Amino acid sequence: MSQTFKLYRLQQIDSQLDKMKARIAEIDVVLNDNARVRQAEIHTKQADADLQETRKALRSAEENVRAQRVKIEQTEATLYSGKVSNPKELQDLQNESAAHKRYLSVLEDRQLEAMMIEEESASVYQTASTDLDLLRQQFAEQHHELNDEKEKLQKDVVRFEGERKAAVSSIPATDMGLYNKIRRQRRGIAVAKVTDKACSACGTILSAALLHAARSPNEINICDTCSRILYVG
Repeated sequence: MSQTFKLYRLQQIDSQLDKMKARIAEIDVVLNDNARVRQAEIHTKQADADLQETRKALRSAEENVRAQRVKIEQTEATLYSGKVSNPKELQDLQNESAAHKRYLSVLEDRQLEAMMIEEESASVYQTASTDLDLLRQQFAEQHHELNDEKEKLQKDVVRFEGERKAAVSSIPATDMGLYNKIRRQRRGIAVAKVTDKACSACGTILSAALLHAARSPNEINICDTCSRILYVG
């Protein structure tokens, strides 16, 4: 088994490990990000607080209407009781009753407005609450799927790390040093397969001499353009 094949096989393992670890990191970001749920909770809480305020205002408006009707009933009861015979006093009671009724109309308009605001607030709260429940359900389902995926990836990582350990054990320390150095410099890809006489990493067509040298089972040759180890399969 050639040294370049061993390094190429190690590269395949490392690439898979890099990919799996990157995906696990992505999953962790999603699992730890519940900003949308928190925002929906804040919105629902505010909608509930607004609803309670509008209900309080509605109750106050209803109480004002009831109190005003009581005043009208009391005034008219006195007016028609027969106990008041003085014309001026009777006129004052009639004027007072008329004023109470005019103000009652104002209070009833305010009550109607308060009812409409309360209904709108109730609708906003109901929508927010429904959206929050749906978001929580989606969040839970997504987390369940992502946790399953993460668990599988972690098992695969353990398996591939075992394979990597076995692969590294047969590679000389000097070759490993070169491999690790190039991986750091070339975004994780240290070994490039030669395909159609070209480096598969950068696409450069290899010279006949370099291509011939790269076929040697015991020599490590580097691409002139991207400085990666060449593997001729």
